[in-house]
Amino acid sequence: MRIILTDEFYCTQCGNKGIPIVRQTGSERAAGHLKRIYCLKCQKETNHVECKPYSHYSYEDFKLEFENGNFDKDGNRKMKYGLFKNEMNKKGILV
Repeated sequence: MRIILTDEFYCTQCGNKGIPIVRQTGSERAAGHLKRIYCLKCQKETNHVECKPYSHYSYEDFKLEFENGNFDKDGNRKMKYGLFKNEMNKKGILV
């Protein structure tokens, strides 16, 4: 029996919640994965970050990256998330 999961996506351009995607177990992607989908606010296809509650990459992780400028003008990461998180730690932004 396969379990169906709904994953949340957040736009790397505007920061708003995007259209959720329903996936069966075995078809999921890693949390933090970038996916190019249509953003209802931006009215175009943009990169969205996949967030999964109770995983190593949740909405709070996205918010940290978004608010501290880890996405470029095309919505790609400037730094891998692990490196970015270490930099934020060094700067005292993370506690």
